[in-house]
Order: sequence, then structure tokens, then C-alpha cells
Amino acid sequence: MVLSVAYHSQPALERLAHDLVHQSLLPLLWLVVDNSPDSAPLDAARLQPAGSQGERLDLELVSGQEGDGFGAGCNRGFDHLAQRGLRGWVWLLNPDTALPEGTELERLCQALDGQSARALVGTAVRDSDGRPEASGGWIDPGLDFRRRRLGPDQMNNVESLAVDWLSGCSLVLQPSAHTPPARFDPVFPLYYEDMDLCLRLARSGASVLWLPSPAVIHQRGAGSHTPSERRLGLSTLSYVLFLRRHRPGWVTLVRSLRLLFTSLLRLPLQPRRSVAVLRAMLAACR
Repeated sequence: MVLSVAYHSQPALERLAHDLVHQSLLPLLWLVVDNSPDSAPLDAARLQPAGSQGERLDLELVSGQEGDGFGAGCNRGFDHLAQRGLRGWVWLLNPDTALPEGTELERLCQALDGQSARALVGTAVRDSDGRPEASGGWIDPGLDFRRRRLGPDQMNNVESLAVDWLSGCSLVLQPSAHTPPARFDPVFPLYYEDMDLCLRLARSGASVLWLPSPAVIHQRGAGSHTPSERRLGLSTLSYVLFLRRHRPGWVTLVRSLRLLFTSLLRLPLQPRRSVAVLRAMLAACR
């Protein structure tokens, strides 16, 4: 099953629908959670193109809450699948991803064969120019805790790699295989919810694995449209909350102070962006 969370994402989803219906192995279900049901509701008819043999995707739209984040949308999708009694692997795919080769889903299923049901599995992600994106990595001690990320050197691997975190852009898991069922923490409104999930489930014994193949293409910026100040505020809130939950106190303090001083210095030149950051930092402390 494939799950995508959408926010003002109609054009990107139409392109993804075309790629999905032309896969050598069609998904059992494509579940799309619409997080802009009021401002930009999705047109389901345009998300069901015909394949080369006339086949169509088994598509379900779920109306989310206007403005909800990625994690809340995924949780809504997981709950919907549980209510329907559907279990098994769920591939989280961003609306702005592409599957150009046509065999990505089949190769992913082959790679998942024999994996523990409690595993979290991520795939390689490339940008529209074919360059590798940071689709996973390791958490190091100290201030530069995200320094080691997957890059070009790992793209030529033939084996999976154990990592600390995976990108939610292309992430596979079985929510019902975990106790309690795996869910994102909605306290993270934008970014870091995928890292938090990986770290939490790893502490309970789940393996976190990255696959060099298949690779998906991430057409960054084509999937949703959020005003820059709002996006910056939400991402700052997630960042500070992640620091407080997963990093030592001294790292949280130093990084928070650096963020605070930088925002204050930029306040005269970029007042709206600086205020968005400062408000988010205040909200994180409440």
C-alpha cells in the first residue's frame, strides 16, 4: 500500500498517479490524505489515469484537517487502514516524488521479503538532476549531530545499511507490527517527525534500514505551497522540540542560543522571518 499526505498538491499527485499506474506491480491501495480539504480540495477523478492496459489505481481519498502536518496526516491514514482491517507494509511517498523506471514498487517488495515486520525501511532519494539527497543518516554526539548523512558513496552499495534515521519522503513500515501501533508524534508540525519516529522505535528494538535501490526522484518544492514565514516558524518549532527530546541539555542550550542571537541580529533586515522564528522558540518552551 502507498500512502501520500497532500497539501495543495493536485498537480504533483497527478504526476505521481501516472507513475504508479505504470508500475510493473500496482499498489494494493493508494491512500491519499488531503490536508487542504477546504482551501484546495483534491479532484479524485484526475488522480486515476488509465494504465497501458486500461488498468486503474485503487485510490482512496481521506479528508484530513486543514493545515495539518505530515505526521498528523500519516497518522490519519494509518488509523483509516486499521479501521479497514488492512495490515502490511505501507510505503509513505511524498506527493512530489517520481518513479520514472516503472519497476520501483516491484523491486521494493522484493527487498522487503524476509525483513522483520517491525523494521523501518527507507529508500534512496535523488533530486530532479539525479543527485543524491540526504535520505537517511546517523546521529552523532556533540553540536553537529546530523553531520553524517547518506551521500554519493553509499548510492553504489548493493546491501542495505543500518542507520539511525530515515527521511519520511520515502519510508516503509508496518504500523500494526508495533505495540502500541507506530504513529508519528504530532507535536512536530514540520520536519523532524520522521527522525523522531525512527529513534523512538529503534529504542524499542526495531531495526532502521536504508536501501540503495530502488531510488525515487524528489521534485523538491513541487508538492505543497506554504508561505515561507509559516514554514520557517513550523520548522523551527519542530527543530527546538527535537533538540529538547533527543539531544543532551548542553547541545540544546548552545543551539537554541545560536538560533536566538541569529534571529535577533536579522530582525531589522528580515523582521517577518525573525519574528516567525522567535515566536516558534517561545512556543517550544511552553
